[in-house]
Amino acid sequence: MKEIQKKNKIIIFLILMLVASLTYLFADKISNNLKNFLIDYFSIIECNNRMMVHFISVGQGDAIAVNLPNDEILVIDTGPKSTAVTFTNYIKDKVLNNRRDRIIDYLILTHADADHIGGALRLLNEFQVKNIYVPFLESTSSTYLELINFIKNGDYNLITDLSDDLVSNEYGVQIFGPFEASDANDTCPIIRLEYLNVSFLFAGDISTEIEDLLLLEYYNEIDSDIIKIAHHGSKYSSSLEFLQAVSPKYAVISCGTNSYGHPTDIVLNNITEVDATTMRTDIAGNILFSVREENNFDLLTGEYNITGFIIDYRFFILVFDLIMLVCVCILLLKKEKQR
Repeated sequence: MKEIQKKNKIIIFLILMLVASLTYLFADKISNNLKNFLIDYFSIIECNNRMMVHFISVGQGDAIAVNLPNDEILVIDTGPKSTAVTFTNYIKDKVLNNRRDRIIDYLILTHADADHIGGALRLLNEFQVKNIYVPFLESTSSTYLELINFIKNGDYNLITDLSDDLVSNEYGVQIFGPFEASDANDTCPIIRLEYLNVSFLFAGDISTEIEDLLLLEYYNEIDSDIIKIAHHGSKYSSSLEFLQAVSPKYAVISCGTNSYGHPTDIVLNNITEVDATTMRTDIAGNILFSVREENNFDLLTGEYNITGFIIDYRFFILVFDLIMLVCVCILLLKKEKQR
């Protein structure tokens, strides 16, 4: 009886090994299906070989981070001081994906307003920032003066020409401006990033006056799939003519509770007029566009997880086969000893 039970166990183990080995042939398909299930079910997005653009929910302010496809990190503005902890925690958890090096390759501060630079001091204290573009404008705000003094007394590489420093063969970058203007909002550099034929335009806080200059000088160069709407949806920006030239699929508005009426109805109507989808951080929370293949991207909002994991089903099959083989060997050895 025991002899029959051992024989049956050996047969079962061998059948399981055979099934697992046959499954090995379809490992790629199984791995992809398993990965897609986990990504869909747990709102996980894989970060390998992608450009990811994060519009971080920081209330009434701007904070953008970009995982560039060459593994460098670009941060554009840092939101107000009141949300600095939220901002830096997001950078650590979602942008750097808890990487140990804590390196920010580029920090671009578009202008001196506190709702754009308030979180910069905490970012500089918590992370290793390699290159900084900061406008050395005349400003009396305590937030600006404290930040400038900290940067001047630190060992930072100050960038003066973004078009030279951000050049890469892996993605396209164009810098429009900054233009000379009396209003600090209009001195913002306008940045266009493109990867795998998906493009982003970051308009800072520019007014329609600068938009008109862009239309005159760069009309055929500003079209983009996603635009960061200027000045939180102010009525003094985002003219219909400008949005028609950009022709975006998505228009992102970074805003929070405010007394300015941002975003204004006129801007929201202009976005609708050009058939773009409005995305607002005060409604959706964090907004992530992840470019994964030619002319295509994923869009996630609110709370989500980002990981670099790779599931390879073959590894589990080989381990399983090895365990089954050991079990068969043990049973055969026991059988031999009993003889």
